[in-house]
Amino acid sequence: MPQLLEVTEYDVIILGTGYIESILAGALARIGKSVLHLDANNFYGGNWSSLNFRELLEWTRSIKGFVEFSVNKSNQERQERQERIEGKKALMTNFTKVRQQAYSTIEYEIYPIPKQVDDIPLVENDDSETVPKVESQETLQYDQDDNIVDSAITQPDYDALARFLLTSEEYEQNDTIANVITEQFKSKILVRTRENEEAIAIESSRLAQLLQMHKNSENISEETLRHVSTSLSNFERIETLAVLLKESKRYCLDLAPKLVPCRGELIELLINSGVAKYLEFKAMDKTYIYSVDAFDKVPCSKEDVFTNQSISLVEKRKLMRFLTFALDYTNFPDTYKGYEEKLFVTLLTEKFKIDGKLLMAVLYAIALIRNDANDVNTIQGLEKTQRYLRSLGRYGNTAFLVGLYGCGSEIAQGFCRICAVYGGIYMLDHSVKHLLIDESSNKFTGLVDVNDQQISSTFLVSSIDYLPPIFFKGNECWETTSRAIVIIDKFIHEESGDASLTIYPPETVKNKYPITVLQLSAGTQTCPEDRYVLYLSTKANGQNAKEDLINALDKLVNFTINKDKGIPNPLFALFYRQKKRTISSEVPENIILAGDPDSSLDFEEATIQAKQFFEKMCPGEEFLPAGPDPDEEEFIV
Repeated sequence: MPQLLEVTEYDVIILGTGYIESILAGALARIGKSVLHLDANNFYGGNWSSLNFRELLEWTRSIKGFVEFSVNKSNQERQERQERIEGKKALMTNFTKVRQQAYSTIEYEIYPIPKQVDDIPLVENDDSETVPKVESQETLQYDQDDNIVDSAITQPDYDALARFLLTSEEYEQNDTIANVITEQFKSKILVRTRENEEAIAIESSRLAQLLQMHKNSENISEETLRHVSTSLSNFERIETLAVLLKESKRYCLDLAPKLVPCRGELIELLINSGVAKYLEFKAMDKTYIYSVDAFDKVPCSKEDVFTNQSISLVEKRKLMRFLTFALDYTNFPDTYKGYEEKLFVTLLTEKFKIDGKLLMAVLYAIALIRNDANDVNTIQGLEKTQRYLRSLGRYGNTAFLVGLYGCGSEIAQGFCRICAVYGGIYMLDHSVKHLLIDESSNKFTGLVDVNDQQISSTFLVSSIDYLPPIFFKGNECWETTSRAIVIIDKFIHEESGDASLTIYPPETVKNKYPITVLQLSAGTQTCPEDRYVLYLSTKANGQNAKEDLINALDKLVNFTINKDKGIPNPLFALFYRQKKRTISSEVPENIILAGDPDSSLDFEEATIQAKQFFEKMCPGEEFLPAGPDPDEEEFIV
C-alpha cells in the first residue's frame, strides 16, 4: 500500500530537481515557505543531471527511438477533453513523452580497447583451466530463399546474417531478433562474467532496435547492411562495454556540462548561501584553440601573453593593449565611441589591429562567443570579454572552475539540501498524473500524484518535462545544441592537466558555429584512472549531432582504420541533440516554468533566471541569505 503524505497543503510544489528548480527550492524554504519537492526520476538534476555509465545507458535507452513530438488536430481535440476533479480542470501530464521532446538524434558506439600485439584473449574451460580463445568457424548459411541451412564455412558470413535479419518475416519483433543476436554473441564471448552477460544483453537489444528501424525496407542500402554486419561481427566491443559497466560507478557524466566562472552570479550565490561548503571544485588548467591542424594555448593573463612563444612581440603588444582596455572599458568610452552598434570584430580589427589567429582567440576563447561573431556588437563583445577577464586571478590563473563529481547534479543537490534543512519535503521516483486548474481564475490550485492523492499549493514551480501536452502547439522553434560525451584512453593535450578547454572557431573543421571540447580526467572525480572524458558541444546545424561534431572529434581521437599511436583511442561515444524549450501558449500565472540547459558554457543565465523567478513569487524578500550553519546541532530541527 502506498505511503500517503500527511500534509497535503503547501506554499509551493516543485516538480523536477533541475538546476533552476533546486535553487528556488532552497531559496523558498530559506524564507519559511513550505515546500514539497517531487521528481519522477530516481536521481537529482533532471536534464542537468550527472549520471554514472550504467545510468547513462539506461537514460539513452529511455529516450532512444523517440519520434518528434507534434500535436495534430485530432490529438489536440483529445487533449482538450480533460477530466474534471472536484469542479476543477484536470490536465493530464505525460512526463516520459514530454521529456523526450528535449532530445533527438541520439546514437552511441562502443569501440575495442586497444591491445598489445602479444595479448591473447583467454577462456575458462570446464576444468577451470585457461586456454587461448578459439574462434568458431561454424555459422548460419542461407539459401536463395533465405532459409537457414546448417553448414560450416571458413569464415562467418555476417553480411548474410545481417541481410537475413533485415528481411526475414520470421523475425519481426525486437525480442526475437535480439535472441538471435544474443546467441551469436554468446557463441564468441566465451568468458562469462556478470558484466559480459549484461553487455551482451545491452548490445543485442540495441542492434535489434537498429534492425527493426530498417526492417523489411524495400531498398536496404549497402551502408546499412555494412553497418549491421560490422556490428554483428565486432565482438571486442562487448569486452569494452563490460569493462565500462564494471567501472560504471566511477563515472559522473553530465548531460549538460558547464563551467563555473570564478567571478559571477553562481559563485557569489554559492558562497553567500553556504551551499559552497557542500561542493568541491578544481581550477581549469588550460585553454587551446585550433588552427590549421595545430592546437595553440590561448594567452589570457599578462603572464600568459609574455610567456607564449607562438605570438610575435608586435601581436603581444596589440593583445595587451586590448585586454587592458577591455578589463575597464566603461572608463574609456572615447576608445569605442562610434563602434557601439558596429560589430565587435570591427572594433578589434580597425581600432586594435587584431587579426588572424589572435582575432579568433579573442572572439571565441576569451569572449567565448558561441554563435556567429557577425551577430555580436561591440558592447556585447566587450561585456563578454570583461566578464572573462574579471574571473582571472581569483582562484589561480584561470577564469573557470570545474565541479568535482560532475556539476549538474552536485550543485542541484547542494540547494536541495538547504531546502531539506529548512523543512522541505522530498520524494524522488514520484510521478504526477494531473495538474488541477481553476477554470474561473485560470490558476493552478494543486495536483494529483501517482497515488491519486490531491495536493494543493499557492505556486507551482515546474520543469517543462511535467507540463501537460495541451500547452504545446507543435510548431515551436527551439534553440538546439549538438552534444557528445566521449570516453578515451589518454589526454588529448599532454600539458592539459585535469581539466582543459579546446575551441574550434567557425569554418576550421567545416563547422558553421564554434565547437567547444571540455576534457576532464580522474582528478575531477569524473572518471577512473587512465580514462578521460570529452564533452563536445556546438549550436546545431547539420542533420544530426554526430554530423555537427565528428570532424572536430577526428582531430583529437582515433576514429580511422589507420591508427595514429600519438592520439587517444575512443572507448565510447554518445552523440545527441539537446533542446532548450520555450512555451508559446499561455500558462496559469502561478505556474513558474524552469528552463532547460542552454548552449552557454556556464550557469550564469540560469542563475539570473532563478533569481528573477524568486522575486516574482516573493517580492521584497531576500534571495538565499546566509544563515546559521545547518550542520550545527542546535540548528537542526
